[in-house]
Amino acid sequence: MTWDLLIEADCVPVTLRAGAEVACRAGRLWMTAEVRHAGRPARPSADVVLLAGQRCRVDADGIYFLSALRTAAGSTAQCQIIPGGQQRLVLRPT
Repeated sequence: MTWDLLIEADCVPVTLRAGAEVACRAGRLWMTAEVRHAGRPARPSADVVLLAGQRCRVDADGIYFLSALRTAAGSTAQCQIIPGGQQRLVLRPT
């Protein structure tokens, strides 16, 4: 199962497992994460910016935050999420 998301002004939190892929289909997509390991505090992650046609493989389980970046064409990004392994995709309510 894959998810296709159209992201506008929101920051969408998605729980992903290592091995999942996030692909940008249109626009520019910003992604960052909150990753925790065995009771330790969350560690910061590097921000990732994906342009249309680019993809990123998630290397750690965590909550990933996705948002569209403004371009000359507008501030909407279309992305596809392909879960890793047997993961079921879950959106967190904000």
